[in-house]
Amino acid sequence: MTAPGWARRRVVVVVGARLSGAVTAHALAPWSGDVLLVERTVPGRFWPQQVTWDRRDNLLWAGLGLLDTVLGCGAPRLRGHTRRTMDSGPDGAPDVVVECRYPDDDEYCYRMSIAREVLDPALAARAAQHGNVQLLRPARVVCPLLDGGRVRGVVVEHQGVRAEVPATLVVLADGRRSRLPGQVGAHAYDTVASPWSAMLAYHRGLPLPADHTWYTRRPGSMLIVTPTGPDQWCVAAALHADLIAGQGGHPVRVYHRTVAADPVAGPAVAAGTAMTPVGGATRLGMHRRPMAGPGWCLVGDSGLHLDPMSALGGHAALVTAQLLQARVADLGGVSADPTHYADLTTRRDALLRGDWEATRRIISSYQPAPEAVERARRLAGDPAALDADVRARMGLPARAPVVAR
Repeated sequence: MTAPGWARRRVVVVVGARLSGAVTAHALAPWSGDVLLVERTVPGRFWPQQVTWDRRDNLLWAGLGLLDTVLGCGAPRLRGHTRRTMDSGPDGAPDVVVECRYPDDDEYCYRMSIAREVLDPALAARAAQHGNVQLLRPARVVCPLLDGGRVRGVVVEHQGVRAEVPATLVVLADGRRSRLPGQVGAHAYDTVASPWSAMLAYHRGLPLPADHTWYTRRPGSMLIVTPTGPDQWCVAAALHADLIAGQGGHPVRVYHRTVAADPVAGPAVAAGTAMTPVGGATRLGMHRRPMAGPGWCLVGDSGLHLDPMSALGGHAALVTAQLLQARVADLGGVSADPTHYADLTTRRDALLRGDWEATRRIISSYQPAPEAVERARRLAGDPAALDADVRARMGLPARAPVVAR
């Protein structure tokens, strides 16, 4: 039987054409010759996920040449947020409410939140615009091709045909549940179990501003209401296992109760219309695997997965894609020498150490830590301190002090 046209030698095979894989294929295309981007899902599928970022990732999107693609997805630019902490102290203690407006120092000073079923296909289409990138979809990678411990390519199945695709470098970007990292020898060296479930649904017609996000943290839950498109909001909740068990053991029922009890989300959702069913995931956890080895590299959740409660997973995906891009660019092309990638794990972990530790702290407690509540209370009563905090998070310099004359 004659091999299909897609089953030829490639410089790079990227497994997974969602956020991490599509960005990586786009990022490597200028230095990588022939690239095959393999995705097993079909377009139009509802993925109950979203991705959120602020100024530091706007800069990354711009540096990768993808900011126009992201903005073309139609999500509004978010200019502020309200963070409410409830049941945060002794009986009768008032809620702590922090109102933030983002600075406007430059064109990147905003947040965005986009449904993954909108963003991911747009990124895959952008990657496929490179003349040397072929998107194969739907297709699945059956297994890696191994030769003496080195990955030499992959076995791909597409339209009922299974064939070998040799490659100089195989990039695994197919998510936290992928089995392929274990098959190439990339085993987790750090794991953190998570007691949280992530649930969400999309709504339209909510009587809320389209440039503002609302967060509510209370024991056992974190609720987020954020605009994600024209007349579209994502209503998402992180729910602790103990809360779910205490309320009957079904995450969707607990999600609905949590939304209904919220002072912002409850009335808004009651006035709007649901666009999707409630979807989500449990037993999310966190892990770190090596980023590179002989003939392979891991980007995004395949290599380093953060519990989505911190909303930092998108940043980790962009950082790892850009890190690999920078190495390939420095080499002037994709190298077959594994020593050229040997330090990527250390570099990735150093770049993302703060995000890893912040996420670990967030998921480790059932209720807001007393120091976090006290900090929120201080910021709520000190506009200058709040402004300095927001600016620091966005990577902006502190404002110059006003000198009285």
